[in-house]
Amino acid sequence: MDGEQLVQGTGEPRRVRGSVAAGGDAVRYEMRIVDARSGSQRARDVERGRPAGNVVFLVPGHGQSVDGPRNLLAAAAQLSRSGLACCVDPVPTSGGDRTEAEAIVAIARSVIDDLFPAPRGPLPIQATVVGWSHGGGEALQAANRDPVLFPQYLGICPTGLVERRAGELVCSFFLEALRILSRAFARREWRCLGITLRLGANALAGLVKDLVRSRSLKRLTADVRWACRRVPGPAFGYTGEVVLLCAARDSVVRWRDAFPECDASQAVEPWLPAFTGENFPLASRVEVRVLPGDHVSPEVDAGSFLRTGLGLLGQLADPQ
Repeated sequence: MDGEQLVQGTGEPRRVRGSVAAGGDAVRYEMRIVDARSGSQRARDVERGRPAGNVVFLVPGHGQSVDGPRNLLAAAAQLSRSGLACCVDPVPTSGGDRTEAEAIVAIARSVIDDLFPAPRGPLPIQATVVGWSHGGGEALQAANRDPVLFPQYLGICPTGLVERRAGELVCSFFLEALRILSRAFARREWRCLGITLRLGANALAGLVKDLVRSRSLKRLTADVRWACRRVPGPAFGYTGEVVLLCAARDSVVRWRDAFPECDASQAVEPWLPAFTGENFPLASRVEVRVLPGDHVSPEVDAGSFLRTGLGLLGQLADPQ
């Protein structure tokens, strides 16, 4: 990894920029790191040469920079056993999500090596990869590339579960944004309104930044098509744990598209074996939960989504 050296123990979010070799390209990236460990926890980690749990790597949604899912990132650090969470945003490449997934693996390995240069014990230090929206598809491809590094995958309102048309996805996104804004305004839910507007501004700024950094409008339009592709399938080889969290009112990533036979969120469980066989046949475990909310709810109510997801994966920190 060609980037800044990580500094441990500050307790403040840190930003790192650099590049890694992936898919024959030098993939540039930006990363935001949150270390929520106390001084005593850091000392224990140094003594044993490893964190108390998996480091969390978060991949943001389409167009978002690492500043977009700030509540999700903070909650991941505060609620996880390791107390360490990183948000990774690679620049769109000509190789699309596959190359970006390879870059995410390289970045994660380098971060872990920098944080714990002298790991102890027979087992490698591992990570839980989390993806929100389009980041869910990218994160799943990264997990599939290196299940030893990423033995756990958490998809939050993730794209990639079904094949879609680009025009339909874009229209769904804008209609969802209008619904959320109008509902928040009508109910005077000012926090939700503020977060939605912040995410929209961040995504727009992120797209402009990606255009400048990639110097290719073609890559940005191709990136939308990558968000429409189905990632898992009957031959999908990921062997780790899979947890999918969907939002009941989400009209962008609709949980019913993946479970068309279900007429209520409580009815997902009976169809899970068939869904697993068609999408994650080699996974050690697959869990699906439909939570209250919409496509923005993972950032508005980050604690609820992360408690559910990390809890199902055994990565939730013990209450103090």
